[in-house]
Amino acid sequence: MATVALVGMKFYAFHGYYDFERRVGNNFEVDVKAHLVIDRDPNDSIEATINYEDIYAICDRFMQKKYLLLESLAFDIAMEIKSSHSKVDRVEVRLSKMKPPVGGKVDRAIVTIEL
Repeated sequence: MATVALVGMKFYAFHGYYDFERRVGNNFEVDVKAHLVIDRDPNDSIEATINYEDIYAICDRFMQKKYLLLESLAFDIAMEIKSSHSKVDRVEVRLSKMKPPVGGKVDRAIVTIEL
């Protein structure tokens, strides 16, 4: 097994349960860990692993949509990464919404999905 991760991908996006969240937007951070089955030496071949650019592109595409729930967004990202890369055995997506509107001072709300 090997783990390929991108940590701290930053996006401004329009996700949230409340209408104003989807109108105004917020800062989000996404971390992805893809656990791969490595059954031989990769020999410097990108085909033996997952390209970081693919992970970022998938996250970027889903972050441009509007979701009510962070759980749904994280799930869709995880499913797309896992289903589009045969080497991926398990994927973990950690999604943070910065300063969520909860009625007090909070750094971030975090949802983690593992498939």
